[in-house]
Amino acid sequence: MSKFDLRDVSKRLSESRDTEAVVYEFLGYLQSLRPDWRASLAFYEVSRDQLTSLYTRDGEELVHRNLLVAVEQLPARLVRKFFQAGAFSDSANRRSLLASLFKNTPFYEPEESDAQALRPLVAIPDWESCICMPLADQEDLLAMLVMTSRKKNAFGSRVANDLVPVKSMAALALAQHLYRAAQSAPKSAPTPTQTPAPPLGRAAEPAAFEPAPMEFGGAGAEFQEQLRQLDQRAAELAGTRESSEARLEALSHQLERADQSSSQYRQELEHVKEHLQALEEQSGAATAHLNEAYSQLTETQDRTAELRRTVGFLQDVFQMLSQEHDAQEMAETMVLWFSENFGVERCSLMVVDPARDMMRIAAQRGIDPAIAASVRVRVGQGISGWVAHNRKPLFVRVRNDATEVEHTGQDVYNSDSFITVPLVNGDQVVGVLNLSNKSGGLPFDQIDLDRATLTGSLLAMSLGADDVAQRAQAWG
Repeated sequence: MSKFDLRDVSKRLSESRDTEAVVYEFLGYLQSLRPDWRASLAFYEVSRDQLTSLYTRDGEELVHRNLLVAVEQLPARLVRKFFQAGAFSDSANRRSLLASLFKNTPFYEPEESDAQALRPLVAIPDWESCICMPLADQEDLLAMLVMTSRKKNAFGSRVANDLVPVKSMAALALAQHLYRAAQSAPKSAPTPTQTPAPPLGRAAEPAAFEPAPMEFGGAGAEFQEQLRQLDQRAAELAGTRESSEARLEALSHQLERADQSSSQYRQELEHVKEHLQALEEQSGAATAHLNEAYSQLTETQDRTAELRRTVGFLQDVFQMLSQEHDAQEMAETMVLWFSENFGVERCSLMVVDPARDMMRIAAQRGIDPAIAASVRVRVGQGISGWVAHNRKPLFVRVRNDATEVEHTGQDVYNSDSFITVPLVNGDQVVGVLNLSNKSGGLPFDQIDLDRATLTGSLLAMSLGADDVAQRAQAWG
């Protein structure tokens, strides 16, 4: 079924008074369908085997131009398709016009090599897409429709099939006017001195398609036979007019039923769209869940990798503890390992003096040695003193987290995040471990706190064991 308004086309063509009016309405309708389409109609004169007249539309004006384009000058494939016997019907018997109204008539898509041969027939010389279609009354070729566009692939097979009913209606309307004109015209052959009127001229439309003067003989007999066939056809059309109107009415009913079916299809399509929309929403929710699961998996993998690093660090520490070692050397080594393994640029180990009221830096990384040697912090004062006094770790991600103590702000840090953990052996605080300036200015996280707590416990064990050994040696 054509997607064009066939009822509108039928009304326009049926209300046309003559052949030029049919051509005017037909070309105008085609060019109104798409802004880029330009159509031309070339009429064929069988006695000359030439295209003798070309019509185009320029806005609201119908432009006529005389042609002398022999069929043999056209592309060979087009000639075989449209102008050779059997091109329009495989049946030897002619069918009625309404029976072949929606017949799948052949069409021709020219190639780039055909552009020069088709130049006299096209409305746009620099076309990118072109299609040629015949307008025929059963087996009699009346004219050839040439449609062009500056857009590529503007005319596919689907568009051509949709245009078939429209151009078939135009062919029917042209045939009716031409047969009426032939019936009312004198049946005598033209004399050699007569000059035939131009095709479809407004002033002499009835003689629009009289052949050019010719000598009598085989061609004259053929012309007389054509006139007789035209007379017979005109009589048939006059006798079947009422039947044609009835068939057109039946066709209108079919179109109405097709419109109803189309409405049902649209409703079904809406249901399908709603179902697809629901599926898209479900797909979106599933994608969000998958993204969340993937994020959790990535986070778990990262945490697992960090735990592995921590376990490897502890393995090295325990191996060192299992061997004979010096407590001071042990402390410095652990501070160095912790900084290098976990990306801490500033790390210090502070120990409590024998009087239990002051702390000094016993090992450090990232602090000026001269400054580190002079640092003394009283237990209970500052961040390290508060941690030693309360025996609780202090973990600050941002400055606002440090509600218990106030940051001194004396040193330069790459972020506000830091960790300080107490070193407790038995019931005694032996020192604190301070971490700051994580690589890249990143804040410390829970894994860093766990590492610092474990390392602090090991350092407390080492320092406590050394303290016990020194006391035992003093008593001895």
